[in-house]
Amino acid sequence: MAGATYVLDKTYKVTEAAGMGKYRAVIPGTGDNDCKLPTAANQLARGITQEAQAKQNENVTVRKYGISRAYAKGSIAKGDYVEVGDAAGTLRKADLTTVPGSATLHHVLGIAETSAADGEIVFVFLSPAPVVVPVS
Repeated sequence: MAGATYVLDKTYKVTEAAGMGKYRAVIPGTGDNDCKLPTAANQLARGITQEAQAKQNENVTVRKYGISRAYAKGSIAKGDYVEVGDAAGTLRKADLTTVPGSATLHHVLGIAETSAADGEIVFVFLSPAPVVVPVS
């Protein structure tokens, strides 16, 4: 299986006291160049970590665009749009077909290149774009 494709990586300072693991979605921290783990699903992500960083206030490489590995939350099929799945920085399938009671904004992080079960590694084409599912 082909590996990651480097297009745009950037380093950010980790603000998590315990650091963070590899292949996790991260969100903006307080400072301009900070990152941290999400606090909930469907948050706007900076990208996916490409390495683990166990120390707070040290840098971690984050893939912002290109193909990256990530951990799946639930089942993901090849071709699914994905978004932040939980506070551990996993990705889940973004449900863009169910029309909710009111318009919902999905912070789509990319498109799955492979399929994966819960907890497995999935390859994702990172191409962030917000999607609004309107009320019909």
